[in-house]
Formats: sequence, structure tokens, C-alpha cells
Amino acid sequence: MTLFSRSRRAMARLPIRPRRMNFKFQGFEQSRYWFDNDPVLTHFMNVLSVTFPDGERFFVDAVRAFRDQVDDPQRQKDISGFIGQEAMHSLEHQAFNDLVAGQGPDQDALVNEALGVARRLLAGARKHLSAERQLAATAGLEHITAILADTILRRADMVEKMDPSVRPLWVWHAIEETEHKAVAFDLYQDVDGDYWRRQRAFFYGTAYLVAFSSYFTWRFLRQEGLHRRPLVLGKGLWKMFGYKGVVSQAIPDWFQYLRPGFHPWQDDNSHLLEKWRATLPEPAVSAAA
Repeated sequence: MTLFSRSRRAMARLPIRPRRMNFKFQGFEQSRYWFDNDPVLTHFMNVLSVTFPDGERFFVDAVRAFRDQVDDPQRQKDISGFIGQEAMHSLEHQAFNDLVAGQGPDQDALVNEALGVARRLLAGARKHLSAERQLAATAGLEHITAILADTILRRADMVEKMDPSVRPLWVWHAIEETEHKAVAFDLYQDVDGDYWRRQRAFFYGTAYLVAFSSYFTWRFLRQEGLHRRPLVLGKGLWKMFGYKGVVSQAIPDWFQYLRPGFHPWQDDNSHLLEKWRATLPEPAVSAAA
């Protein structure tokens, strides 16, 4: 059932350019808890990073499957930009994940276990979901990454709590997730547009992501014996789910996706991008989309 026009288009038109950054992560080995010196926040973000390389390849394939149904040259350019940016995200986060795994044999084993689970989940989605449902899942998960990116870009205090060795990675990723936040959604509206299919995919995608990130964050904390330290856990959980928490601040925007007339650019946060882009090093490679 289509509850609104499939022709709804992005309300902001941003250039979507892939940039290969080749981040060096200098000093990372001295910053085990790189996010606010907090193990809960750090492990949560590390676990999210584990999902990115394979998850974003899934997104790329879901979008590629339908790009031949788009005639508009600008839309084709946007899709090319999306594919290029997601490919760069996979490469940079793989390098980051390798550093996290390199923090010790136990850490390496757990990172690889999490990677294996993520790959099996995505393989199951590729096998059992139709191409339309894979695109719907991509649009929903892209909304989640976009609202987390928006939380980062709106919170200079949050960015400042990230260690300088990794801060540019997360700022760069947030900028690019914002630039292309409507690409998968617009394509889904063009080729399907069924509201209930979109919502089912969104709920399932959210449930799997919450379960995966919660379980492996707990596993990392348990591995270090921190699951027995209630003050450490309580402090970290408050930073995630308390007042202006990393997750709690994004929850109202999560609900926006449920509106029949939703579009990602109804929240136009494009004014944030130039400010943060100016804080980044020059890209190693910058290709026009």
C-alpha cells in the first residue's frame, strides 16, 4: 500500500562526492577508551563500526539493483555518489576495526566473532529478502545512521570528547551520511513505495541492530571484567540513554520515520556540514560523483 506519492524528492540538493581519507589514527594505541574515556560509549561505537564494512556493501548492492529504473541524470549522479561514499566508509572502518582488534588476542577474537555474526545476518537477508525488501531495509537503516550522524554534528561537546586520533573518522562519516541520507529512501519510493513494507523493514532492522550492538557491547565489557562494576556501567549507560545521551537524543528522530509523509530532508541540517568539513584533513582522493 502506497500512502504517498513515489515522486517525493529530496528537499535539499547536496553534492555527494566520495572522499578517500586514509586516516592515520595516530595515537590510537594510547586511547583504549577513546570516547569520553568511557568503556561503555567506546565499545558501543566500536561495535557499530564492526557492522559498517559489510553492512554498507549490503546497502550498495541493494541500491545498485534498482538504479537502472532511474532516468534522471542528477539522480544517477547521486546514486553514484552514494555508492562511492559507502565504499570509502567500508575501507576506512575496516582499517579502524583492525586497530581495535589489534588491542590484544581477546579483543581480536571478539571483533572477529562480531564480524562473523554480522556477515551471517547479512547473508541471511540477501538470501531470504526480496530485492525490494532489501532496499526497504537499506532505507530504514540509512535513517538510523543519518540521525546518529545528526546527533554528532549538532553536538560539538560530544565530538570534543572523542580522542583526536579517531575524531576525524566519525565526523567525516557523519558528514557523508548526511549528504546522501535521502538516496536510498528516494529510490525506494520510486521502485516500490509501499508504506507497510518500509515500516516492517525498519522495525526488523532496528531490532537486529539493537540486539547486535547490545549483545556485543556487553561482551566487550564482560571480557574486561567491567560488567561487575555498576558505577562504570551506570555512568556509561547514562551517557547513552540519559538526558542528551548519544542514543536518547536520536530517539525522537527515529519516530519521524513512521510518518506516512516522511522524507529525510524535512530535517534540513545541511548548514552543519561546512563547519565540520573545515575541521577535517584534506582527502587523499576526492572524486566527483
